[in-house]
Amino acid sequence: MPTHSKPQTQRPEWLIGLAIMAVVGLGYFVGAWLGVTQTISPDGNAIIWPPNAVALAALLLLPVRRWAWIIPAVMVAEIIADIPVFPPWAAVSFGLINLFEAFLAASLIRWLTGPRFDFDSLARGGYFLLFGPLLAAGIAALFGAGVYCGLAGEGSEYLAHWQLWWFGDALGLVLLTPLLVIVTRQYSEMFQAWTRRRLLEAGALLLLLGVMGMVLMATAAAEEPGHPLSLVLLLLPVLWAAARFGVLGAVALVALVAATAIAWTVHESWPLQDEDPEGTILALQQFLAVTATVGIGVGLLLDEIGTQRMRLRLFERTMESINDAVIITDARRHDDPIIWVNDTFETLFGYSRDEAIGRNCRFLQHGDDHQEGVREVRDALRRQQPVRTLVRNYRRDGQPLWIELSLAPVSDSHGRVTHFVGVQHDLTELKRAEEELEHRVAERTQALQEANARLTQQAATDWLTGAANRRQLMRQARRELARAQRNGTPLSLLCLDLDHFKTVNDVHGHQVGDQVLKQVASTMQQNLRPSDLLARVGGEEFQVLLPDADNQQAGEIAERIRSALHDLEIKLNDKVLKITVSVGCAQMGQDGKDIDSLMRVGDQRLYEAKALGRDRVVTG
Repeated sequence: MPTHSKPQTQRPEWLIGLAIMAVVGLGYFVGAWLGVTQTISPDGNAIIWPPNAVALAALLLLPVRRWAWIIPAVMVAEIIADIPVFPPWAAVSFGLINLFEAFLAASLIRWLTGPRFDFDSLARGGYFLLFGPLLAAGIAALFGAGVYCGLAGEGSEYLAHWQLWWFGDALGLVLLTPLLVIVTRQYSEMFQAWTRRRLLEAGALLLLLGVMGMVLMATAAAEEPGHPLSLVLLLLPVLWAAARFGVLGAVALVALVAATAIAWTVHESWPLQDEDPEGTILALQQFLAVTATVGIGVGLLLDEIGTQRMRLRLFERTMESINDAVIITDARRHDDPIIWVNDTFETLFGYSRDEAIGRNCRFLQHGDDHQEGVREVRDALRRQQPVRTLVRNYRRDGQPLWIELSLAPVSDSHGRVTHFVGVQHDLTELKRAEEELEHRVAERTQALQEANARLTQQAATDWLTGAANRRQLMRQARRELARAQRNGTPLSLLCLDLDHFKTVNDVHGHQVGDQVLKQVASTMQQNLRPSDLLARVGGEEFQVLLPDADNQQAGEIAERIRSALHDLEIKLNDKVLKITVSVGCAQMGQDGKDIDSLMRVGDQRLYEAKALGRDRVVTG
């Protein structure tokens, strides 16, 4: 059954602010108390100042709209922690200076890294070191040294106080801020990552650090003060922690080393103890600063390398899973050689990866490089621009493949094109189907055109004789009349009727009559000019349209037809059938100006020819 979760009530802002004040104030007070009571050297100088790390971590973790709650928390905690040791004006001054330091560092870091800061890249770690321990702590030390000089009175060295303040604050930021931020951001992942094997490895690392510390102390006790065995050996476990446990492991181990070293120094058992107390503190601070910076830097670098390797593996697996052939070329080398192909490329083209790498992509064209798509690709390579086009590539066995090629340049951080990525999508089957479809469409179109032509011909042709029908005759006659009137050329019309054709049908039957009509029409057509139009307008009635022919020329053509039919012998089994024709002629202008007038006059002269005995031509 569906469940309805209760809407979460949003806590009021003042309640969140009080919680921030309580947590940050308590953390700052603890850090200040440790700095004032537990990290003071025998001569009264603080080796490390932890509370600023708490303030800076809070500013890096909280949204900007809640930064204001940190100010009263820091001021109250600072005054409570400093009052037993310093006068009120100095405690207030220290609080304001420390707030300035934390706010300056956080503002610069968040400005360049964005709203959510974490130690997850080498660049962000670099911004933290630059704007926190180096810049903000150094500027704050300028004011803090003045307060110390005011407390110490005349004769105090401003530069020495500035250096001690700067190194103490910087060391506190380097040692504790990364630890607080990483633990807060990644606490859930931390618990999931701690397997039994990793716990054993962490224990072995701590054991190694303890052994190395005891050896170092024993060696220092046997030698003159200030000349211990190389403290660089302590970097080995720090690097181990950075390599195996990332930035968190490095900063945690450095914090442990720092706590141990500070305790030894406070109790005057540190190997670097010297006659000069300030020199001892500076040497210790420098050692811890270098150790922390190297550890954090190596941890960030290894994390970033691991992230990049994971991205590369993800990229390669993604490219391998693509169904299209993918090619990467190196634009920095001569002739843009191939440096990587995926498995689909090998399957599609039949070339192995080793056979393709180092060659230019033109080998896939098998010399067929005079293609529009290939020219587009060359232009895009020359202009270093993306392109999408259709090319014809070939398999290793010579089989052509239609490829939709998408080519895109890849630039470095300076905007210089270093590589090209080409994705080749096989369209061969689609192209074949398209060509087959086009072929079928062409065949269907041709068949349709032929059918239309037949229909057009049938609509304009007499079904029996193949001569034009009355409709076609009238259409052609109107065109020829208009042309003759426009150009002033003659036009004539012949009206023909077979003599005694009814007798043929009655005696021999309509089938024989149809054969007679076919042969008569064929004979007439043979005695006409190419421009003349023969039409069957009735059972045995024909008409002939004679363009560019006057009455005399029409009579000659009519006489030629009459004579040919008079001599025509139509064989019917053992008999020979004779046929004659009567013809009447009419000319445009003399006998009428339209086709109806010409037909009427032509028919009149046809009947006149029949009245005169048939088998003759009457021209007027």
